[in-house]
Amino acid sequence: MKHTHIAAAIAIVLASPSNAADFESQHLWTFSHTEANGSKAMGSEIVAYDATNKRLWVIGTDANEANVGKGGIDILDLSGQLVHSIDTQILGGINSVAVKNNQAAVAITAPMKTNPGLVRFYDATTYASLADVTVGANPDAVTYTPDGGRLLVANEGEPSSYLVGPSGDPEGSVSIINAKTYQAKTADFSRFDSKADKLKAKGVRLTGPNATVSQDLEPEYIAVNHNGKQAFATLQEANAVAIIDIATATVTSIKPMGLKDHSLPGKGLDASDRDGIDSNPLKGNIQNWNIKGMNMPDGIASFTQKGNQFYVTANEGDSRADWPGGNDEVRVGSAIVDPSLNAQLTALHGADWQTNNDKLNRLTISSTSGDLDGDGDLDELQVFGARSFSILDAEGKKVFDSGDQLEQIIKGLIIADPASYAALWDDGRSDNKGPEPESVVVGKVNGRDLLFLGLERSNAIMVWDLSDLEHIRFLDIMFVAGDVGPEGLSFFKNDQGSFLAVANEVSETTSLYRVSAVPDKSK
Repeated sequence: MKHTHIAAAIAIVLASPSNAADFESQHLWTFSHTEANGSKAMGSEIVAYDATNKRLWVIGTDANEANVGKGGIDILDLSGQLVHSIDTQILGGINSVAVKNNQAAVAITAPMKTNPGLVRFYDATTYASLADVTVGANPDAVTYTPDGGRLLVANEGEPSSYLVGPSGDPEGSVSIINAKTYQAKTADFSRFDSKADKLKAKGVRLTGPNATVSQDLEPEYIAVNHNGKQAFATLQEANAVAIIDIATATVTSIKPMGLKDHSLPGKGLDASDRDGIDSNPLKGNIQNWNIKGMNMPDGIASFTQKGNQFYVTANEGDSRADWPGGNDEVRVGSAIVDPSLNAQLTALHGADWQTNNDKLNRLTISSTSGDLDGDGDLDELQVFGARSFSILDAEGKKVFDSGDQLEQIIKGLIIADPASYAALWDDGRSDNKGPEPESVVVGKVNGRDLLFLGLERSNAIMVWDLSDLEHIRFLDIMFVAGDVGPEGLSFFKNDQGSFLAVANEVSETTSLYRVSAVPDKSK
């Protein structure tokens, strides 16, 4: 690949929103998915654009505990009006939606989530159900190939419990469905079950108690290359991506995402939610520490440039704390640390590095991944997520990472204009994944490759110009008061311009922005 060794030459060029003359955004509307508004979705998690009918398909579930199980699909027009709503709660938990060629595909988890799930296809004009296709357990994301001929499904296979044996932890896989015949193939991980030790040696994180490789790997999101022949699936908990040959429905390789060394310049982080800076409105105590960050990508998107294929990952991080018997989180202050590491940290950060809230006491780390020799204590401190986005080439090699720029940029904005930007820093999450880059889409606007990066805890969308991979530029940050927890993004263009739709999971709202950029004269 031409850009395989580009990382050393890449420089991030920062721009404040007030000077970001190359990009403009306009918030058009926000729709609240409430029963009073006629919503059956009762929430907003993933949004997809229907180019045939110029409508948005939004899936969601009600976050209100009194309404557990309520969820469905809302279809909005581009003026923000609800035109149709579909109740799916009888089928199970609704997770994702994609629309292509007047066909919508919706991923639904079975009522008992360890059982096989399904994808229901709809006619996007009449809303008639076309077919149900059985897929793997807990289908979490759906993605069409560029021509719409196939649908790829990330079957996450989340466990219900690690305490009940194999039945509590289904296998992860990727289903590949013919969008015309509805025939499905499965790309599974069975060929890697005998290679656990080799995968671990390469840096793939396998930590599920008593799990096979197939059970341990949990596909999260999928991005397809420009010709529909190859796909990348993020394996978040495993800190890896899977490369899939679509024609043969085969996982050809698993690529580790590696560790970020937070002791190096440009790779710091704010490690505490109680470090005394809460009394100062200028939040952001970003420092270098002798710890490692597991990238653990969540969202992924693809784009091409100069004939080369690239993928962008949002390095959010995730633990197994939600599943009985799988909790792998511990605060540094409660961790059992190898004596040699303790000596290193004491020399670097002082004798109180593990007890002082101004230092590492509050930071959430893995209780398992840093035990490199298996003796029960930690030889490294490894945190969940890298608080960054990365760019990979077609072979899965990392050619760029944004380092600590997400936190540094937000901090800089707050210093420049605290009244406008202070809310973007949730210091309560500084000890655990920071701004949480969750979702990514790449869209071409006036010849520019623009990255839209959803920050779940900052409740905002960062915009980056990727047009020149040797000079990646931050352009702007988009947010609207009341829109909380951006989960899903959809970029699209039509005869009226370029747009970004945002599904906000916590506030249960969907927002639409019009976006524009100064033309790239080099294209």
